[in-house]
Amino acid sequence: MRVLFISQRLPAHAARGDQCRAFAQIRALSARHAITSLSFDAADAAGRAALAPYCEHVIVAPRARLRSGLRAIAALAGSRPLQVAMNDGIAAGLDLAALCDLGFDLAHVQLVRLAGLLPALAPLPCVVDFVDALSLNMARRAQWDRTPLRWIAALEARRLAACERELCTRHATVVCSAADRAAIREDAFAPRLVRNGVDLDEFAFTAGQERAPEIVFAGNLGYFPNVDAACWFATEVMPLLLREMPQLRLRLVGARPAAVLRRLARTQPNVDLIGEVPRMQPHLARAAAAVVPLRAGSGQQFKLLEAMAAGTPVVSSRLSAQSIQAIDGRHLLVADDAAAMSAALLRLLSSPALAQALSREARRHVETEFSWLRSAQELESVWQAVATR
Repeated sequence: MRVLFISQRLPAHAARGDQCRAFAQIRALSARHAITSLSFDAADAAGRAALAPYCEHVIVAPRARLRSGLRAIAALAGSRPLQVAMNDGIAAGLDLAALCDLGFDLAHVQLVRLAGLLPALAPLPCVVDFVDALSLNMARRAQWDRTPLRWIAALEARRLAACERELCTRHATVVCSAADRAAIREDAFAPRLVRNGVDLDEFAFTAGQERAPEIVFAGNLGYFPNVDAACWFATEVMPLLLREMPQLRLRLVGARPAAVLRRLARTQPNVDLIGEVPRMQPHLARAAAAVVPLRAGSGQQFKLLEAMAAGTPVVSSRLSAQSIQAIDGRHLLVADDAAAMSAALLRLLSSPALAQALSREARRHVETEFSWLRSAQELESVWQAVATR
């Protein structure tokens, strides 16, 4: 098949979750399909060069960010989701109709934010990859955010829920987890599951080696669910841990750290802000444990899959563990409140045998259920069904 793969950001290895998902799927499927990548954010030469071997063409059309913001403000008075409205003019510099006439069998559109492009793609059959339920993400942000943005998040959650449900009736749709699918709809129009994956070579298994007295929290440190989780863990859980293990340190590893995390690292004892790193695996490999204490967000967290693949034992919130069908006491330890999470970590850190047992079962779970090859096969089956419909 010839596929027009449309994403907001350039598909890229080891970047944001949606970029990583797009890159891995294109790389896996390019052996059997001719794929043209179309994205709308500025991309550096290295990013384009990394993607080029897997694509017929790589098209990047940078968007006007100021106009996007103005569209979102104007949409407040209407009923369209702000994140959809702000991208309505994203392809203004392109002739999408002419592009669609180049013999594609289908268009793959990643993220509900690009829903405004769908009418211009007709008559190409379209697959819309929600990745996760953005409506659920916004609803959880409205619950936990303590800034005025929670009111915008609540409004956006309602609008996105209606938009996601309606798109399912007009196009083939996919989403990464069963919980996200249920949040969108559970009837005959429900999205198909196309799970996330992890690069099993990049995140090599390193269980059993000597590890530092460190806990790692990894991810995009400017993303609200991660900022919320890191702040909660540092202020509520770390003080309990330090009473028993004064030498223990929390390392925050990831790009775009929010200002609140910078302040936290300056004022909170035993908290180190590492920031952006070229590779995450070495930081996982040195840590005695990884924590994924998310209360907000949606989808399947790469930070969880990567830690499990790398052999770093994990303590996770129930919300994150359930998204990948991880079993408490077999693949990881689950805890939600501060006392339970502190107790789980102390138990894990004091028992090398438990840590190794969890690590090995976690790696086996990821290998079986969350390879990028499996994710690509799930997506390919949707493409084939749509192209032959």
